[in-house]
Formats: sequence, structure tokens, C-alpha cells
Amino acid sequence: MQAQRFRNHPKNYQKAKRSARKLKTIAARLVRELKRKLPENLYKTYLKEIKIFEQVLSQNKDNKDKIYSLHEPQVYCVAKGKEHKRYEFGTKAGNSSYKG
Repeated sequence: MQAQRFRNHPKNYQKAKRSARKLKTIAARLVRELKRKLPENLYKTYLKEIKIFEQVLSQNKDNKDKIYSLHEPQVYCVAKGKEHKRYEFGTKAGNSSYKG
């Protein structure tokens, strides 16, 4: 939604909060509808994805194992310590073949 775009600006905080709540309500309604209306064989097929959706909807700011990306659930938040770009989301990769 458009209201989420400038959510860090103090004047837009309330509008962004309402917009986030509305998005969460719509998403929760869709997940409940999927659980109720999917046939049993399809429900078992998509059970892993539905569990991820439910975890995203139930997570809070203080939770430890948050999901930051639906298409890559193993991604985590890395604090960079820089003013202009505080956080980065991804996974750390190492290159053990380097012999510098």
C-alpha cells in the first residue's frame, strides 16, 4: 500500500500503522479461507507454506526467529552499524577456497 512507503516520517506514522493493520487483517482472512476451503490433498501439499504464513502473521517485534521473506524463509537480519544503511537481510556466505 502507498501509506507504507514513507512510514519512517513522523507525520505518516499513524497512516502507516493503520495500513499495516489492514494488510495483516486481509492476509489473515486469506489464510483462514485457504485452510477452510482447500481440499484435503491440496492442504497437505501446501501445509509448509501455510505454516510460514501463519508464523509471519503471528510474529511480533520482539520475537527472535522472525521470517523476513516469504520466498526465502532462511534469510535473517544483519546489523551493519552504518547510519545510512542500518540493516541488511540475507545469509552470510563464506569462501573457504580463498588462499590469500
